Amino acid sequence: MAGDSEIALSDVHRTAFMAATLRAGHYLHADEPKIFADSYAHRLLEMSEDEIKAFNARIPGGLLSTCALRSRFAEDRLSAARRRVNQYVILGAGLDSYALRMGEDLESMIVFEVDDPPFQAWKRRRIEQLGLKTPAQVRYVPCDFETMSLESTLAEQGFAADEPCFITWLGVTQYLTRDAIRETLRWAGERPAGSEIVVTVVEPGGKQTQDAAQRHIIDYTTYISMEEMTEMLVDAGFSRIEPFTRAAAGEFFKGRTDGLTLPEFSRAVAAIV
Repeated sequence: MAGDSEIALSDVHRTAFMAATLRAGHYLHADEPKIFADSYAHRLLEMSEDEIKAFNARIPGGLLSTCALRSRFAEDRLSAARRRVNQYVILGAGLDSYALRMGEDLESMIVFEVDDPPFQAWKRRRIEQLGLKTPAQVRYVPCDFETMSLESTLAEQGFAADEPCFITWLGVTQYLTRDAIRETLRWAGERPAGSEIVVTVVEPGGKQTQDAAQRHIIDYTTYISMEEMTEMLVDAGFSRIEPFTRAAAGEFFKGRTDGLTLPEFSRAVAAIV
């Protein structure tokens, strides 16, 4: 998996590499139609296509599709929301490539990539190594969710707290404490009317299958059912809760012959202020 020379990365940071490797494998090797086409993931990784293919070959179909499916749901929701929001906050951005893929199509949309400082430094260095140009609309926001104030760090990078925004928080909550999760949701729920968040959870049953993909990385900290997350979102101030239902997600898997199956315990939900 990706190297970390000169920048000390932890096991938590390596989960971002895993997510990118799954997206890269889907883009390079999954059958058409792709659930999600991340055309930059394989470039951002310090891995060959053969290494990416070998890594993905060890992952069961339900886990293999998790990252592509959640990213598709999130970016479909973002596309629909662009008429009412002009700020996009990516919490735990990892190797997210939305801004690179969109380029000039970002127009006036400001993208705030929020992540742990060491990993963000690694990503920025990697983009430079590849000779890629980060769009001028991107703002890098270094933040440790457990110890730093998200509100303060965003403000330092020009985030307009009085304007609506779209927020994604994908593949992160399982590594945080409930207190940290509630605090971030509280901040999100206090955004102006029309703001929206897409957040993922790993439901309690996921504990039974975690070893299939995570044995070599890090244990999960928190398992949250969709019912509990819905309660958290309501308590945080969101008025419309719209889960990514299994029926809707299942549409992406009809007729597939590449072994991809619907994730069993990873779920996503959208909520609007």
